[in-house]
Amino acid sequence: MYIEHLSYSSISLYFDCPESWRRKYIAGEPTKKTSALAFGSAFHGTVERIIQNTQYDWEGIWKEEFNKAFTEDISLEPDETPQQYYNKGVRILSNNKVKSAITAIKPRYDNTGAMIERKVELRVPGVPVPVIGFIDIILEDGTPADFKTSAKSWTQDQANNSLQTLLYLAALNQAGFEVNWRFKHFVFVKTKTPQVQVLEHSHRPGELFFLFEMVKRVWEGISKEYFPLNPSSWRCSEKYCDFYANCRGRYV
Repeated sequence: MYIEHLSYSSISLYFDCPESWRRKYIAGEPTKKTSALAFGSAFHGTVERIIQNTQYDWEGIWKEEFNKAFTEDISLEPDETPQQYYNKGVRILSNNKVKSAITAIKPRYDNTGAMIERKVELRVPGVPVPVIGFIDIILEDGTPADFKTSAKSWTQDQANNSLQTLLYLAALNQAGFEVNWRFKHFVFVKTKTPQVQVLEHSHRPGELFFLFEMVKRVWEGISKEYFPLNPSSWRCSEKYCDFYANCRGRYV
């Protein structure tokens, strides 16, 4: 078993269901690319490009990013079409409040350009591989932030309880970046009348002890090849688990 690195998504998957982790990262079983993930990826790429030059043709960028994300291997529901998702993106990006929110986002610049989609790497004592991630943007004041698309509004608790953001802040701090221990979420809500939420929360340096212990325990489980089933996880359903048919579904 060779593991090159961990990521927040892989750590989260291990906690939800170690057997799913094994199937994905060791057995290499195929996973589905859902329409929601494809939409989020396309919208994400569009926002990042617009931020760097608000004079771009917004719909033209959306079309390019949409065509990159919505490939033939996208898993659509029976009542879904790619055109529906394309039109949804146009509708959101045409909303005046959304446009104002995007144009107000200003990235920090360094000698390589705008600090957008920056790779970070965290080293955890006792874990021989790094935890890597990509921060969507670092704002002018040094606050890291991410972009999310969501079917409904976030609560402040959703933002406050994010361990992924703690991981990003820890990695920046470890790299010598002067962090203010704050993190911002820009949530683009895909309701009939689109909304943009800007939610900020902060972490304390003392939380790093918990973060490191969490990563260390995941690594210990992986290195001991401990991959129990977890039927009580929210993932354990035909809708949310890519491996359900070959796992629990075999016995249903």
